[in-house]
Amino acid sequence: MQRTFNRALHYLRPLVPPVGWEVLQTMQSYSRGGPLVALPPHRRVLVLSPHPDDEVIGCGGTAALLARREVALRTVIATSGQHLAVPDLGPAEVAAARRNDAQRAASVLGTPSPVFLGFEDGSLAGSLRALSAAISDHVADFRPDAIFGPWLFDAHPDHQALAAAVAQAAVPAETEVWGYEVWAAVPVNRLVDVEKVWDLKERAMAEHRTPAAVFGTAGHLALNRWRSVHGSGGTGHMEAFLALHHSTYRLLAERLEERSAQPG
Repeated sequence: MQRTFNRALHYLRPLVPPVGWEVLQTMQSYSRGGPLVALPPHRRVLVLSPHPDDEVIGCGGTAALLARREVALRTVIATSGQHLAVPDLGPAEVAAARRNDAQRAASVLGTPSPVFLGFEDGSLAGSLRALSAAISDHVADFRPDAIFGPWLFDAHPDHQALAAAVAQAAVPAETEVWGYEVWAAVPVNRLVDVEKVWDLKERAMAEHRTPAAVFGTAGHLALNRWRSVHGSGGTGHMEAFLALHHSTYRLLAERLEERSAQPG
C-alpha cells in the first residue's frame, strides 16, 4: 500500500499545485511513520543562534518560508564570533564584519535584522545564567510560540551551551523548541522542504563572507541535500529538526546533564 502511494505521488507531482503538493507530502511522511514533513504552523518564531551564520545553516530556509507567510520572526545571535582567526583582522574587526554579514544574510532571506546579545565568542558555557536570563527576556517581550536553536548535542561547546540555556530559560511549557543541526546530525522528527527557497539560502550563506575566508562554510549545506533522503526520496533540500514542547525539552536536557555527570 505504501509503495503504491509513493508511486502515485511521483506521477502526480507535476500536476499538483505547490500548496496541494505540500499537503500530499505531509500525508506521505505521516503515513510512513518517519519524520513529519511540514512547514511549522507557528505565528511567532524566535530564532536563536550562537554565532553569525548558524542561523542560516540551521534554519535559514525555514525562516525564509515563514517570512513569506508573514510569520513574526525575531533572530537573536548570542555572540559576534569575534575569535574566528581571520587573517589580518583583530577580534573587534572580525566582530563588526560578522555582524554586517548577518545583516546582509537576513536581508536576502527576507527576515528582520538580527539582535546581538554581545556574549564572548567561545565562552557561552561560562555564561549560562546570564544567557538564560537574556533568552527569558526575549521570550517575555516577543511571546513566541516556537523557539529555534541548536539541538542539545550539536558538536560545538557554544551550541551546546545555548541549547542548555534555552532549557533553563523561563519559557511556557507548551512553547515548542525546534533544535536544528549545524555540526552534528539531529535525531530528527520534523523536516521542512526548503527547495523553493534554496537559492535564497545559498545566497544568504554566501553573504557570510568573513568565516568563508577561513573555511568552506558552504559544506554545511550538504546536510540539507542529505536530509532529502529522509523526506523526499533524495530529491531537493530539507532542513531537519528535533521538535519538543519546552517542558519535554527541559526534562531531556536535565536527564542528559545527569548522565554526563555520572562517572565512567
